Amino acid sequence: MTGVVRSAPCAAARLGAQGRRDDTLSSIRRAERLVLQSHVHSLDSATRYRTPPLSSKRPDVALLAHSVNGINTRPKSPGIMLHSLGVSGPFPPPGLREQSAGLSVAVAAEYTRAVRQVEGRLRRQAGRITEEATRLGHQKEKLEKVLRSVRTALLINQKTTDERTRRPATEAEQDGADHLLCHERKGLNELKKKLETLLRDTLTQLQTLAQSSRQLLDCAFERSRVIELLPQHGSPSAAVHLSPSPLSLKPDPSGPFTPECKEALESSAAVLQTSQQLSRSIEQAMCDAIIKQATLHRSVNEGLLKKIAETQSLQQRLTLSSATTRQAIYRKQRQMQCASYSHGRALGPVSSDDLFCRERMNRPIVMVYERHPSFQLPESRLLTQGSVLLKQHLECAEKAVEELQVAHLQLEDDSCAKRVAASVDSATVRLRRRNFPHISVHSAST
Repeated sequence: MTGVVRSAPCAAARLGAQGRRDDTLSSIRRAERLVLQSHVHSLDSATRYRTPPLSSKRPDVALLAHSVNGINTRPKSPGIMLHSLGVSGPFPPPGLREQSAGLSVAVAAEYTRAVRQVEGRLRRQAGRITEEATRLGHQKEKLEKVLRSVRTALLINQKTTDERTRRPATEAEQDGADHLLCHERKGLNELKKKLETLLRDTLTQLQTLAQSSRQLLDCAFERSRVIELLPQHGSPSAAVHLSPSPLSLKPDPSGPFTPECKEALESSAAVLQTSQQLSRSIEQAMCDAIIKQATLHRSVNEGLLKKIAETQSLQQRLTLSSATTRQAIYRKQRQMQCASYSHGRALGPVSSDDLFCRERMNRPIVMVYERHPSFQLPESRLLTQGSVLLKQHLECAEKAVEELQVAHLQLEDDSCAKRVAASVDSATVRLRRRNFPHISVHSAST
Protein backbone atom coordinates (compact mmCIF):
# COMPACT_ATOMS: atom_id res chain seq x y z
CA MET A 1 0.00 0.00 0.00
CA THR A 2 1.13 3.49 -0.84
CA GLY A 3 1.97 5.82 2.12
CA VAL A 4 2.47 3.09 4.76
CA VAL A 5 5.77 3.34 6.64
CA ARG A 6 7.29 0.05 7.62
CA SER A 7 10.03 -0.46 10.18
CA ALA A 8 13.31 -1.55 8.82
CA PRO A 9 14.41 -5.05 9.74
CA CYS A 10 17.10 -5.33 12.37
CA ALA A 11 20.44 -5.78 10.83
CA ALA A 12 22.78 -8.43 12.06
CA ALA A 13 25.50 -5.89 12.65
CA ARG A 14 25.15 -3.04 15.25
CA LEU A 15 25.34 0.35 13.72
CA GLY A 16 25.50 2.44 16.92
CA ALA A 17 28.61 3.38 18.82
CA GLN A 18 29.78 0.78 21.35
CA GLY A 19 30.58 3.35 24.07
CA ARG A 20 27.11 4.86 23.87
CA ARG A 21 25.57 1.42 24.14
CA ASP A 22 27.66 0.53 27.20
CA ASP A 23 26.69 3.76 28.95
CA THR A 24 23.03 3.05 28.29
CA LEU A 25 23.25 -0.50 29.63
CA SER A 26 25.12 0.74 32.71
CA SER A 27 22.36 3.30 33.36
CA ILE A 28 19.72 0.58 33.00
CA ARG A 29 21.50 -1.73 35.48
CA ARG A 30 21.93 1.08 37.99
CA ALA A 31 18.23 1.93 37.73
CA GLU A 32 17.26 -1.73 38.21
CA ARG A 33 19.51 -1.97 41.28
CA LEU A 34 17.98 1.16 42.82
CA VAL A 35 14.48 -0.14 42.09
CA LEU A 36 15.35 -3.42 43.78
CA GLN A 37 16.76 -1.64 46.84
CA SER A 38 13.66 0.54 47.04
CA HIS A 39 11.52 -2.57 46.89
CA VAL A 40 13.46 -4.16 49.76
CA HIS A 41 13.15 -0.98 51.87
CA SER A 42 9.42 -0.91 51.24
CA LEU A 43 9.21 -4.47 52.55
CA ASP A 44 11.15 -3.48 55.68
CA SER A 45 8.99 -0.40 56.23
CA ALA A 46 6.00 -2.60 57.05
CA THR A 47 7.60 -3.38 60.39
CA ARG A 48 8.42 0.27 60.97
CA TYR A 49 4.81 1.24 61.50
CA ARG A 50 3.93 -1.82 63.48
CA THR A 51 2.91 -1.17 67.09
CA PRO A 52 5.80 -2.06 69.36
CA PRO A 53 5.16 -4.69 72.03
CA LEU A 54 4.23 -3.81 75.59
CA SER A 55 7.75 -4.21 76.85
CA SER A 56 9.09 -1.73 74.29
CA LYS A 57 6.52 0.87 75.29
CA ARG A 58 8.08 1.09 78.71
CA PRO A 59 10.72 3.82 78.85
CA ASP A 60 14.32 2.87 79.02
CA VAL A 61 16.00 3.42 82.35
CA ALA A 62 18.64 5.50 80.57
CA LEU A 63 15.93 7.96 79.53
CA LEU A 64 14.38 8.17 82.97
CA ALA A 65 17.54 8.84 84.91
CA HIS A 66 20.97 9.27 83.28
CA SER A 67 23.36 8.94 86.15
CA VAL A 68 26.71 10.66 85.92
CA ASN A 69 28.67 10.18 89.15
CA GLY A 70 25.42 9.64 91.00
CA ILE A 71 23.82 12.85 89.59
CA ASN A 72 20.64 12.54 87.53
CA THR A 73 20.73 14.34 84.16
CA ARG A 74 18.44 14.56 81.16
CA PRO A 75 19.20 13.08 77.71
CA LYS A 76 21.28 15.49 75.61
CA SER A 77 20.07 14.60 72.09
CA PRO A 78 16.64 13.92 70.65
CA GLY A 79 18.11 10.99 68.71
CA ILE A 80 18.41 9.05 71.95
CA MET A 81 14.74 9.67 72.67
CA LEU A 82 13.71 8.62 69.12
CA HIS A 83 15.89 5.54 69.30
CA SER A 84 14.22 4.57 72.58
CA LEU A 85 10.86 4.79 70.81
CA GLY A 86 11.91 2.18 68.24
CA VAL A 87 12.68 4.61 65.37
CA SER A 88 15.34 2.94 63.20
CA GLY A 89 14.55 4.60 59.86
CA PRO A 90 15.57 7.98 58.52
CA PHE A 91 12.33 9.64 59.64
CA PRO A 92 10.02 9.38 62.68
CA PRO A 93 7.07 6.96 62.43
CA PRO A 94 3.47 8.15 61.99
CA GLY A 95 2.68 7.17 65.60
CA LEU A 96 5.32 9.48 67.05
CA ARG A 97 2.71 11.54 68.93
CA GLU A 98 1.20 8.51 70.64
CA GLN A 99 4.59 7.03 71.45
CA SER A 100 5.85 10.37 72.79
CA ALA A 101 2.75 10.69 74.96
CA GLY A 102 3.26 7.15 76.22
CA LEU A 103 6.89 7.90 77.02
CA SER A 104 5.86 11.03 78.91
CA VAL A 105 3.32 9.03 80.91
CA ALA A 106 5.94 6.38 81.67
CA VAL A 107 8.50 8.99 82.79
CA ALA A 108 5.89 10.69 84.97
CA ALA A 109 4.79 7.34 86.41
CA GLU A 110 8.37 6.35 87.20
CA TYR A 111 9.04 9.70 88.85
CA THR A 112 5.78 9.41 90.78
CA ARG A 113 6.66 5.95 91.99
CA ALA A 114 10.06 7.18 93.12
CA VAL A 115 8.40 10.09 94.92
CA ARG A 116 6.00 7.65 96.53
CA GLN A 117 8.94 5.64 97.86
CA VAL A 118 10.45 8.78 99.35
CA GLU A 119 7.08 9.88 100.72
CA GLY A 120 6.51 6.43 102.21
CA ARG A 121 9.93 6.49 103.84
CA LEU A 122 9.22 9.92 105.31
CA ARG A 123 5.84 8.86 106.67
CA ARG A 124 7.24 5.63 108.08
CA GLN A 125 9.98 7.60 109.79
CA ALA A 126 7.35 10.04 111.08
CA GLY A 127 5.38 7.06 112.36
CA ARG A 128 8.43 5.78 114.19
CA ILE A 129 8.98 9.23 115.65
CA THR A 130 5.34 9.38 116.75
CA GLU A 131 5.57 5.90 118.23
CA GLU A 132 8.73 6.85 120.09
CA ALA A 133 7.04 10.04 121.32
CA THR A 134 4.06 8.01 122.55
CA ARG A 135 6.32 5.54 124.31
CA LEU A 136 8.35 8.37 125.82
CA GLY A 137 5.11 10.03 126.92
CA HIS A 138 4.08 6.85 128.71
CA GLN A 139 7.48 6.71 130.35
CA LYS A 140 7.05 10.35 131.37
CA GLU A 141 3.78 9.43 133.08
CA LYS A 142 5.49 6.55 134.86
CA LEU A 143 8.35 8.86 135.79
CA GLU A 144 5.89 11.36 137.24
CA LYS A 145 4.23 8.54 139.14
CA VAL A 146 7.58 7.44 140.59
CA LEU A 147 8.41 11.06 141.42
CA ARG A 148 5.07 11.42 143.22
CA SER A 149 5.84 8.26 145.17
CA VAL A 150 9.23 9.69 146.20
CA ARG A 151 7.59 12.92 147.35
CA THR A 152 4.98 10.91 149.23
CA ALA A 153 7.76 8.91 150.87
CA LEU A 154 9.37 12.18 151.97
CA LEU A 155 6.10 13.27 153.54
CA ILE A 156 5.81 9.91 155.28
CA ASN A 157 9.36 10.28 156.56
CA GLN A 158 8.55 13.73 157.91
CA LYS A 159 5.36 12.48 159.56
CA THR A 160 7.25 9.57 161.08
CA THR A 161 9.88 11.96 162.45
CA ASP A 162 7.17 14.20 163.89
CA GLU A 163 5.44 11.21 165.47
CA ARG A 164 8.70 10.11 167.09
CA THR A 165 9.03 13.53 168.76
CA ARG A 166 5.98 12.58 170.84
CA ARG A 167 7.93 9.92 172.66
CA PRO A 168 8.48 10.38 176.36
CA ALA A 169 11.46 12.38 177.48
CA THR A 170 13.25 9.26 178.60
CA GLU A 171 12.91 7.85 175.09
CA ALA A 172 13.57 11.08 173.16
CA GLU A 173 17.26 10.40 172.80
CA GLN A 174 18.53 9.77 169.29
CA ASP A 175 18.62 6.09 168.43
CA GLY A 176 19.21 3.83 165.47
CA ALA A 177 15.72 4.43 164.09
CA ASP A 178 16.36 8.19 163.97
CA HIS A 179 19.62 7.61 162.10
CA LEU A 180 17.78 5.36 159.66
CA LEU A 181 15.16 8.09 159.15
CA CYS A 182 17.90 10.67 158.41
CA HIS A 183 19.54 8.28 155.95
CA GLU A 184 16.19 7.63 154.28
CA ARG A 185 15.45 11.37 153.98
CA LYS A 186 18.87 12.04 152.42
CA GLY A 187 18.48 9.23 149.90
CA LEU A 188 14.94 10.32 148.95
CA ASN A 189 16.10 13.90 148.36
CA GLU A 190 18.81 12.65 145.99
CA LEU A 191 16.27 10.53 144.13
CA LYS A 192 13.94 13.50 143.88
CA LYS A 193 16.58 15.74 142.29
CA LYS A 194 17.64 13.03 139.84
CA LEU A 195 14.08 12.26 138.76
CA GLU A 196 13.22 15.95 138.36
CA THR A 197 16.25 16.39 136.08
CA LEU A 198 15.17 13.40 134.00
CA LEU A 199 11.65 14.79 133.80
CA ARG A 200 12.92 18.10 132.42
CA ASP A 201 15.04 16.25 129.85
CA THR A 202 12.01 14.17 128.89
CA LEU A 203 9.85 17.23 128.28
CA THR A 204 12.59 18.77 126.13
CA GLN A 205 12.97 15.55 124.15
CA LEU A 206 9.21 15.35 123.57
CA GLN A 207 9.27 18.83 122.07
CA THR A 208 12.20 17.83 119.84
CA LEU A 209 10.33 14.71 118.69
CA ALA A 210 7.24 16.75 117.89
CA GLN A 211 9.31 19.22 115.86
CA SER A 212 11.03 16.38 113.97
CA SER A 213 7.67 14.72 113.25
CA ARG A 214 6.27 17.98 111.89
CA GLN A 215 9.34 18.41 109.67
CA LEU A 216 8.97 14.88 108.29
CA LEU A 217 5.24 15.30 107.69
CA ASP A 218 5.82 18.63 105.95
CA CYS A 219 8.35 17.02 103.63
CA ALA A 220 6.01 14.09 103.06
CA PHE A 221 3.12 16.43 102.28
CA GLU A 222 5.29 18.36 99.85
CA ARG A 223 6.34 15.11 98.15
CA SER A 224 2.76 13.77 98.05
CA ARG A 225 1.60 16.60 95.80
CA VAL A 226 2.56 14.59 92.70
CA ILE A 227 1.08 11.19 93.60
CA GLU A 228 -2.59 12.00 93.24
CA LEU A 229 -2.85 10.13 89.90
CA LEU A 230 -0.81 7.11 90.97
CA PRO A 231 -2.68 3.84 90.26
CA GLN A 232 -4.04 2.33 93.44
CA HIS A 233 -4.48 -1.22 92.15
CA GLY A 234 -1.68 -3.26 90.66
CA SER A 235 1.75 -2.30 89.52
CA PRO A 236 4.08 -3.33 86.69
CA SER A 237 6.15 -6.43 87.13
CA ALA A 238 9.42 -6.34 88.99
CA ALA A 239 11.32 -7.07 85.78
CA VAL A 240 10.23 -3.77 84.25
CA HIS A 241 11.47 -1.59 87.12
CA LEU A 242 15.22 -1.66 86.81
CA SER A 243 15.92 1.78 88.23
CA PRO A 244 17.53 1.91 91.70
CA SER A 245 15.72 3.18 94.75
CA PRO A 246 15.74 6.99 94.92
CA LEU A 247 16.82 6.78 98.56
CA SER A 248 20.11 5.19 97.47
CA LEU A 249 20.95 8.02 95.06
CA LYS A 250 22.51 11.38 95.80
CA PRO A 251 19.94 14.03 96.81
CA ASP A 252 18.85 16.26 93.94
CA PRO A 253 16.77 19.43 94.38
CA SER A 254 14.88 18.60 91.17
CA GLY A 255 14.64 14.85 91.79
CA PRO A 256 12.42 12.65 93.94
CA PHE A 257 14.87 12.65 96.87
CA THR A 258 15.59 16.27 97.78
CA PRO A 259 18.23 17.52 100.23
CA GLU A 260 15.42 18.65 102.55
CA CYS A 261 14.14 15.08 102.72
CA LYS A 262 17.63 13.76 103.43
CA GLU A 263 18.17 16.37 106.14
CA ALA A 264 14.81 15.55 107.72
CA LEU A 265 15.56 11.81 107.70
CA GLU A 266 19.06 12.24 109.13
CA SER A 267 17.95 14.66 111.84
CA SER A 268 15.01 12.42 112.76
CA ALA A 269 17.32 9.41 112.97
CA ALA A 270 19.60 11.31 115.34
CA VAL A 271 16.62 12.48 117.40
CA LEU A 272 15.26 8.94 117.49
CA GLN A 273 18.57 7.54 118.68
CA THR A 274 18.83 10.21 121.38
CA SER A 275 15.27 9.50 122.48
CA GLN A 276 15.95 5.78 122.71
CA GLN A 277 19.03 6.40 124.83
CA LEU A 278 17.04 8.74 127.07
CA SER A 279 14.28 6.15 127.31
CA ARG A 280 16.72 3.50 128.46
CA SER A 281 18.18 5.95 130.97
CA ILE A 282 14.71 6.77 132.30
CA GLU A 283 13.78 3.12 132.59
CA GLN A 284 16.97 2.28 134.42
CA ALA A 285 16.61 5.34 136.68
CA MET A 286 13.01 4.44 137.56
CA CYS A 287 13.97 0.86 138.36
CA ASP A 288 16.86 2.05 140.50
CA ALA A 289 14.67 4.64 142.21
CA ILE A 290 11.95 2.11 143.01
CA ILE A 291 14.49 -0.39 144.31
CA LYS A 292 16.34 2.22 146.36
CA GLN A 293 13.12 3.70 147.73
CA ALA A 294 11.89 0.26 148.76
CA THR A 295 15.29 -0.52 150.27
CA LEU A 296 15.29 2.68 152.33
CA HIS A 297 11.75 2.09 153.51
CA ARG A 298 12.54 -1.51 154.38
CA SER A 299 15.69 -0.52 156.27
CA VAL A 300 13.66 1.79 158.51
CA ASN A 301 11.00 -0.79 159.28
CA GLU A 302 13.23 -3.88 159.28
CA GLY A 303 13.51 -4.17 163.03
CA LEU A 304 9.77 -3.64 163.59
CA LEU A 305 8.26 -5.30 160.52
CA LYS A 306 10.38 -8.37 159.79
CA LYS A 307 7.59 -10.77 160.52
CA ILE A 308 5.03 -8.50 158.81
CA ALA A 309 7.20 -8.25 155.66
CA GLU A 310 7.51 -12.02 155.46
CA THR A 311 3.79 -12.48 155.98
CA GLN A 312 2.84 -9.87 153.39
CA SER A 313 5.34 -11.23 150.85
CA LEU A 314 3.83 -14.67 151.20
CA GLN A 315 0.33 -13.21 151.00
CA GLN A 316 1.15 -11.34 147.79
CA ARG A 317 2.69 -14.42 146.21
CA LEU A 318 -0.36 -16.41 147.19
CA THR A 319 -2.61 -13.80 145.61
CA LEU A 320 -0.64 -13.88 142.37
CA SER A 321 -0.61 -17.67 142.38
CA SER A 322 -4.34 -17.71 143.05
CA ALA A 323 -4.99 -15.34 140.17
CA THR A 324 -2.77 -17.44 137.90
CA THR A 325 -4.60 -20.59 138.96
CA ARG A 326 -7.96 -18.93 138.35
CA GLN A 327 -6.84 -17.88 134.87
CA ALA A 328 -5.71 -21.44 134.20
CA ILE A 329 -9.12 -22.72 135.30
CA TYR A 330 -10.92 -20.32 132.97
CA ARG A 331 -8.56 -21.22 130.12
CA LYS A 332 -9.06 -24.94 130.71
CA GLN A 333 -12.83 -24.50 130.84
CA ARG A 334 -12.75 -22.66 127.52
CA GLN A 335 -10.71 -25.50 126.06
CA MET A 336 -13.27 -27.97 127.37
CA GLN A 337 -16.07 -26.00 125.76
CA CYS A 338 -14.26 -26.01 122.42
CA ALA A 339 -13.51 -29.73 122.72
CA SER A 340 -17.11 -30.47 123.71
CA TYR A 341 -18.37 -28.53 120.73
CA SER A 342 -15.95 -30.36 118.45
CA HIS A 343 -17.02 -33.69 119.97
CA GLY A 344 -20.65 -32.90 119.31
CA ARG A 345 -19.85 -31.92 115.76
CA ALA A 346 -17.91 -35.15 115.25
CA LEU A 347 -20.76 -37.27 116.65
CA GLY A 348 -23.24 -35.60 114.35
CA PRO A 349 -26.97 -35.05 114.94
CA VAL A 350 -29.02 -37.21 117.29
CA SER A 351 -31.38 -38.39 114.59
CA SER A 352 -30.20 -39.77 111.27
CA ASP A 353 -32.99 -37.83 109.62
CA ASP A 354 -31.09 -34.63 110.36
CA LEU A 355 -28.02 -35.71 108.38
CA PHE A 356 -27.24 -33.83 105.22
CA CYS A 357 -27.05 -35.78 102.00
CA ARG A 358 -23.31 -35.15 101.83
CA GLU A 359 -22.89 -36.72 105.31
CA ARG A 360 -24.76 -39.95 104.70
CA MET A 361 -22.75 -43.09 104.24
CA ASN A 362 -25.21 -44.44 101.67
CA ARG A 363 -24.84 -41.56 99.25
CA PRO A 364 -24.33 -42.61 95.63
CA ILE A 365 -20.62 -41.90 95.41
CA VAL A 366 -19.92 -44.05 98.49
CA MET A 367 -22.12 -46.90 97.29
CA VAL A 368 -20.49 -46.91 93.86
CA TYR A 369 -16.98 -46.64 95.33
CA GLU A 370 -17.53 -49.55 97.75
CA ARG A 371 -18.65 -51.98 95.07
CA HIS A 372 -15.10 -53.23 95.22
CA PRO A 373 -14.80 -54.83 98.67
CA SER A 374 -11.06 -54.20 98.94
CA PHE A 375 -11.53 -50.41 99.00
CA GLN A 376 -13.26 -48.47 101.78
CA LEU A 377 -13.54 -44.76 102.37
CA PRO A 378 -11.77 -43.47 105.53
CA GLU A 379 -14.68 -41.19 106.54
CA SER A 380 -16.24 -43.41 109.21
CA ARG A 381 -12.86 -44.46 110.61
CA LEU A 382 -11.67 -40.85 110.92
CA LEU A 383 -14.91 -39.78 112.62
CA THR A 384 -14.65 -42.62 115.12
CA GLN A 385 -11.01 -41.89 115.92
CA GLY A 386 -11.73 -38.18 116.27
CA SER A 387 -14.64 -38.83 118.65
CA VAL A 388 -12.50 -41.11 120.81
CA LEU A 389 -9.63 -38.62 120.98
CA LEU A 390 -11.98 -35.75 121.83
CA LYS A 391 -13.62 -37.80 124.56
CA GLN A 392 -10.23 -38.65 126.07
CA HIS A 393 -9.25 -34.99 125.91
CA LEU A 394 -12.46 -34.01 127.71
CA GLU A 395 -11.83 -36.53 130.48
CA CYS A 396 -8.26 -35.31 130.98
CA ALA A 397 -9.43 -31.69 130.97
CA GLU A 398 -12.08 -32.41 133.61
CA LYS A 399 -9.47 -33.98 135.88
CA ALA A 400 -7.14 -31.02 135.36
CA VAL A 401 -9.92 -28.55 136.18
CA GLU A 402 -10.76 -30.42 139.37
CA GLU A 403 -7.11 -30.37 140.46
CA LEU A 404 -6.83 -26.66 139.64
CA GLN A 405 -9.98 -25.87 141.60
CA VAL A 406 -8.66 -27.75 144.63
CA ALA A 407 -5.34 -25.88 144.38
CA HIS A 408 -7.17 -22.57 143.95
CA LEU A 409 -9.28 -23.13 147.06
CA GLN A 410 -6.18 -24.03 149.03
CA LEU A 411 -4.40 -20.87 147.83
CA GLU A 412 -7.42 -18.73 148.74
CA ASP A 413 -7.53 -20.21 152.22
CA ASP A 414 -3.80 -19.63 152.74
CA SER A 415 -4.08 -16.06 151.42
CA CYS A 416 -6.95 -15.27 153.77
CA ALA A 417 -4.97 -16.64 156.72
CA LYS A 418 -1.89 -14.58 155.82
CA ARG A 419 -4.01 -11.45 155.39
CA VAL A 420 -5.46 -11.79 158.87
CA ALA A 421 -2.02 -12.41 160.37
CA ALA A 422 -0.59 -9.36 158.62
CA SER A 423 -3.44 -7.12 159.77
CA VAL A 424 -2.83 -8.19 163.36
CA ASP A 425 0.97 -7.74 163.23
CA SER A 426 0.86 -4.36 161.44
CA ALA A 427 -0.97 -2.45 164.17
CA THR A 428 2.26 -0.82 165.36
CA VAL A 429 3.31 0.48 161.94
CA ARG A 430 -0.07 1.31 160.45
CA LEU A 431 0.84 4.87 159.57
CA ARG A 432 3.81 4.02 157.34
CA ARG A 433 2.12 1.11 155.65
CA ARG A 434 -1.05 3.05 154.97
CA ASN A 435 0.75 5.95 153.27
CA PHE A 436 3.69 4.24 151.59
CA PRO A 437 3.26 4.10 147.74
CA HIS A 438 3.81 0.63 146.28
CA ILE A 439 5.20 0.62 142.73
CA SER A 440 6.64 -2.53 141.20
CA VAL A 441 9.74 -2.61 139.02
CA HIS A 442 7.83 -4.54 136.36
CA SER A 443 5.25 -1.78 135.98
CA ALA A 444 8.03 0.78 135.47
CA SER A 445 9.96 -1.29 132.93
CA THR A 446 6.99 -2.29 130.74
